Amino acid sequence: MPIIESPNSPPPTGPEAGDELKTQNSKLRTSVCISVALAIALVGCGKEGVPLPPEIRVAERTTDLTAFQEGDEAVLRWTYPAMTTSGQNLTEIEEIQVWRAALPLGQEPPPPISPQDRQMRRQLLEGQGEVLRALGPDEIATATRGSAILLRDDLELWRRTVEDPGLFVLWYGVRTVCCRHRESELSNVVRLEPKEPPGPPANLGLEAGADGIDVRWIPVADTKTLIERSADGAAWTAVTDEPLDGENWRDEDAAQGQAWSYRLRSVFALPGGDLVVGKPSAPARIDHPDTYPPEAPSNVVCLPEGAQVRVRWGAVASAVTYSVSRQHAGEVADILTDDHRSIEFTDQVPPLGELVYLVVARDAAGNRSQEASCVVVMGVVP
Repeated sequence: MPIIESPNSPPPTGPEAGDELKTQNSKLRTSVCISVALAIALVGCGKEGVPLPPEIRVAERTTDLTAFQEGDEAVLRWTYPAMTTSGQNLTEIEEIQVWRAALPLGQEPPPPISPQDRQMRRQLLEGQGEVLRALGPDEIATATRGSAILLRDDLELWRRTVEDPGLFVLWYGVRTVCCRHRESELSNVVRLEPKEPPGPPANLGLEAGADGIDVRWIPVADTKTLIERSADGAAWTAVTDEPLDGENWRDEDAAQGQAWSYRLRSVFALPGGDLVVGKPSAPARIDHPDTYPPEAPSNVVCLPEGAQVRVRWGAVASAVTYSVSRQHAGEVADILTDDHRSIEFTDQVPPLGELVYLVVARDAAGNRSQEASCVVVMGVVP
């Protein structure tokens, strides 16, 4: 018959006590093992793993460097570095290196046709060249024009360092340094054959008219002409996309009501297509007053509408206001409005008989066009 222990029963003794103790120890060991396993499993819960190495920020390589000769200077231009190699914004530019190498023309490699060729040219520039300029942040800011950087290299100064400048070609490249002195890869390599620049065109002449300013000159043989314009005589801008053939050109974009200065440069192209731009001519200046009237309004019509007359006309491009007058029976015309800004006008109380309506356009300078007219006969309204 089984023995039922009460809650207050004494602990078992004898063989039963040993078996009971073994069972309890086994359960205890199992519980401890499970607890330890759970603790180990929970140690990593909610914690970060092994930290990744810090990102190495390097400026993206410049790929759009260009060079051409203007007077006795090589003009280098490239886009302002703005990205890292990982596609992030570049904000900590420390320096931009400008590289130059002078290579004998007879030893210059042929134009590159593969990535390997371009890489070889970069290595050759680094091996044969040197850092011409190291631009710090202030110099970079000074050389920045919008989204581009513009730098000039004095070719006359370089010519003094070699015996026969005509036997050499100059290679250029740029490199961006950022992010604790980390250097980008060298840019695309550009070449320039320094030449004696052509002289400027002769006999610069200017004539202002209603349709613009006519520019005339005598070009240098075998060259084209580049025209530059300035409002203040200090800041100059080329006014054509490409150098021009011929001996005259009309500037239709020069604003009226002020004076403009012009100067000319001769340009010739080398066999490879590179341009050599000569030094500028002496400037010439001309007043371009706004004394030219706008065109007369077109398609003027008079539309009787009951006891009223509606006058309509076509818009004039340079007009800011219109004047509308009414002439009755050969009398002196009465001005109905002299500061009208739309292209139609309604005469609320026209007299009876034949009426002539006169419309005049007026521009911002106050110049008035010729009159344009329409005729209508007003009778008694039934």
